[in-house]
Amino acid sequence: MMPPLKTNHTNVMLGAPVDWDPAVHGECIGLPVHRDQQQGVWLSWYQPTEQDIANILAGMPIRLSVFGNGHPPVAISVTAGTEPL
Repeated sequence: MMPPLKTNHTNVMLGAPVDWDPAVHGECIGLPVHRDQQQGVWLSWYQPTEQDIANILAGMPIRLSVFGNGHPPVAISVTAGTEPL
C-alpha cells in the first residue's frame, strides 16, 4: 500500500469506518486529508515507495479502493507538490 502523506495543508484525519473490524478487514490507518469546503473536495497525497515506482515503470496498474456502500466521484493524478487545487 502506498503510504499517505501528512502535509502542511492537512486539516482532517479520517479514521476507520464505524463498522470496521480489523480482524476481518485488516488494519485501517488514519488518512490525512485536506478538506476544501468551498470546492467540495477532499484531497490526499501518497508517496510511492521504491517498489511502487518499480511496479509502475514495469507497467503495473494503480488501483483505487473505496470502502463503504457506493463509489464517490474520484480523481487520481500525479502532481508536482502537495498544494491544494
